[in-house]
Formats: sequence, structure tokens, C-alpha cells
Amino acid sequence: MRPTLEVLDPLIPARRRLAVRLLLLGSVLTALAYWASSQVGLDPVDRHLLPILATGFLMGGLLHYRPGTAPWLLPLVHGLLALYLLASLAYQLLLKPNPLGLSPAAYWVPFVYFSAFLFFPARRALSLARLYLLLLFLLAVLGALRGHFQPAHLNALAQFLGANLAYTALLYLLTSLREGYQEVQAEAHTDFLTGLYNRRYLDLLLPQELARAKRYGRPLSLVLLDLDGFKAVNDLHGHEVGDRVLQALAQRLEPHLRRSDRAVRLGGEEFALLLPETPLRQALRLAERLRRAVEAMAVPPVARITASFGVAEARPTDTPLTLLRRADEAMYRAKRKGKNRVEAAPK
Repeated sequence: MRPTLEVLDPLIPARRRLAVRLLLLGSVLTALAYWASSQVGLDPVDRHLLPILATGFLMGGLLHYRPGTAPWLLPLVHGLLALYLLASLAYQLLLKPNPLGLSPAAYWVPFVYFSAFLFFPARRALSLARLYLLLLFLLAVLGALRGHFQPAHLNALAQFLGANLAYTALLYLLTSLREGYQEVQAEAHTDFLTGLYNRRYLDLLLPQELARAKRYGRPLSLVLLDLDGFKAVNDLHGHEVGDRVLQALAQRLEPHLRRSDRAVRLGGEEFALLLPETPLRQALRLAERLRRAVEAMAVPPVARITASFGVAEARPTDTPLTLLRRADEAMYRAKRKGKNRVEAAPK
């Protein structure tokens, strides 16, 4: 289990915002390129693909106002841009060489690499860049075999391919740096003993989930649980056995959780479960299943393991601190009432 990149990598939402705003600008620039090219005569590629590309840019840019409505659209726009550039270069290199070497369409090439980095996960962006570079070399070889190249073409093509190699190397460097950053962040937000998230991660995630729940009027519940009598386990059997109990508990939690749920070790023997899209009644049922699962655990030589649970559903007025406090009060009420039970905070 690893922390989600949405929480740990602040560049993800920033990249999305930058992408859609650049697309709006791209639609204007593409329309301008179409108009300017029409004054001197459009080649077949510009005539057919530039209007489609401008429309795609405009639709992608409108996602700024309705994010998440069409996740397929940004990859489609990237594909249109790559198609336009490859088709334009194929027309120049294989059918009608430009007297000056390469047409102005070559200036769009950096956008292919940049959009790959903006629209796709890092490894996929790098794979697409390598594929695009391979296709460019293939087009250059086919053009050379057809005997279309003059010294001006060879000069422009050599510089063009060299620039593409540099773009790909830069993309590789950025990908490596970002992956290294994410790995360090993930380790900083993971509990080393149980593999669950840690308190620092919950402090990042809880305000975001509360804001989302309030904005869309959706339920959000928090479960706190504390192992009963855990100090006696360490005192009687040693910390190695205590660590095995904590690890066994973490393994018992995960099968009961959805992919959107988050299990956190707050510290010591105390854990938290953050449950988006979960009303109080459903969270109480989950807590009761987990209570029985903990009670059924066997970690020799510990004779019996139980836990007390406190469950709270977020109110519209809750802050992270008040939601944690209400769940904590419910958990300690379960302790006072005899332990090994589930208590709910008032709604």
C-alpha cells in the first residue's frame, strides 16, 4: 500500500491546470496558423488536420471549467497533435520536400513531448516519446531512400533529429527526478512497521477529503481503533511480539477496505480508517466486522487480542481537528464501557 500521488505530488493538479490553459492558447495559435498558411496555399495535411487540431485544443481547454468530465479527451488531443506532426513530416519527407528544408510545422514538435509529460503518467510519457522519436527516424530513412534530400534538407533534418533527441533526454531526466521525489515522499508518509499510511499522511489527506465532502454534499466517516491492553503484551512478551501483533492487525484491516479507503497508523497501537462516501451506519457495520476480525486474530503467544472502536461521520461544520476529536471521544467511551466494542459519535 502506497500513498496516493494526488496527495503527495502537488505538481499533479498544477500540471492539469497548465495543460488545459495551454490548450486554449493552442487553439488560437492553430487557427492563426491555418489562416496564415491559407494565404500562401495550404498543403493537404494542413487543410484537413489543422481545423481538427484547433477544435481538439479548444475542447481540451474547456476542461478547465469542467474537470474530470471527459478523461479521454486530453489523450485524444495529444494523439491529434502527434498525428498532425507525423503526417506533416511524412508529406515533406516522402511526397513533396520543402525547398527550405522543413516547413514551420516542425516548430510544433516540442509540444508533443511537453503534452506527453502533462497528460500522461511519467513512464507512459517516456514510452510515447521514444515511439515518436523512432517514427521520426523511420520517416527520415524512408525519405533518404527515395532520394528527395538535398544538402538543405539534410542540414535541417540533422538539426531537427538532434533537437528531438535532446527533448527525449530532457523528458527522461524530468521523469527520473519526479519518480525519485515521489518515492521519497511515499516513504516519508508510510509507517515502516505495518506498511500502512502514517499520521503525516492523514494530516495531508483529511483536509482534502473534508473539503470534497462539504463541496459535493457527500458522506465521510472516520474510524479510530485502539488495541486493548497492548502495553501488557509488550511487558509480558516483549516488543518483538508486540510488533507482530501490529503487523497482523494491519493485514487484517486491508481486506475489509475499498480502494478509496485509507488505513493509517496514528502511533503506537492506535489506528485510523478514513472512509470517503461512507455514512455513519455503513461505517459502524465495517467497524463491527473489523472488531470481530481482530478478536479472531491469533498471534502466539498472545492469548487474546481485542480493540475498541470509535466512529464519527463528518458534519458540515467539522474541521480535521473536531472530526478526530469526536471519533477519539467515541473510542474512549468504548474503552470505558468494557472495551472490545464499537461506539458512535453523535451526528
